[in-house]
Amino acid sequence: MSRELRAFSAACTFMTRIPTWRVVAHDVTDLPASAAYFPLVGLIVGGAGAAVWWIGSWFWTPWIAVLLSMAATIRLTGAFHEDALADSLDGFGGGWTREQVLHIMKDSRVGSYALVGMCVALVLKAALLVELATVTTLPANGITGRWPAAVLAMLAAHVLARASSVALIGALPYVRSDGEAARASAGRPFVAGVSRIRVILAVWCAVVLSVVLLGGAVWTVLLAAAATTALAARYFRARLGGITGDALGAANQVVELVVYLALSANVQGASFLQIVARS
Repeated sequence: MSRELRAFSAACTFMTRIPTWRVVAHDVTDLPASAAYFPLVGLIVGGAGAAVWWIGSWFWTPWIAVLLSMAATIRLTGAFHEDALADSLDGFGGGWTREQVLHIMKDSRVGSYALVGMCVALVLKAALLVELATVTTLPANGITGRWPAAVLAMLAAHVLARASSVALIGALPYVRSDGEAARASAGRPFVAGVSRIRVILAVWCAVVLSVVLLGGAVWTVLLAAAATTALAARYFRARLGGITGDALGAANQVVELVVYLALSANVQGASFLQIVARS
């Protein structure tokens, strides 16, 4: 139990700004075991964002409530994954060879690919959440009853996004060399350290949580998240021969967006079917 508490505390410290180390001390040796708790950390981050949206919706329009929610999750994580997506956009967009991609990813400057890509990603995320915020609940959602669709979407998206990182860690090797800068080594503690059983536990935890949250709407979402993770793995293997910390963070952000897209399509599809049935 002590080891698992240390692992959970390490997961929170690694992926958020929550100072769990003040309550449960841990060190870098606890990081490999912490991967199993990434989906639970996602649940915490998504829950924080959902809570801010819920409170914000009492006083402001859906757009303002959603933007406040996004700001809260970015602050809670220290823009950890957004920074990784920006670096990856510049690296994969501007680099032709593996070495060029890895070199550009380490550059702290923001290029045009990162600027344009992040603007599109953030606006798309906000627009999708605003759309979901106008829906009372998801079609055939789970035991969560009639919770607002935006709340369910945030919880499920953050859980599945973190699970994608664990799946990629388990499937691909880490490609940066030992001599490279510490800034580029966020994924190094997990190299060959995450056991297969912890990868399986993390993925199954994410699946179970998603089923509970989304009910009948879950299958399209799970298929979309799994397909996106598989495509990311194939792309990273082809371009880099494996993963980096930035690649993991980029995949995290893309999976989150794909979950929102799948849920929005699910809602729109249900609405279309209702219109057809009434006609």
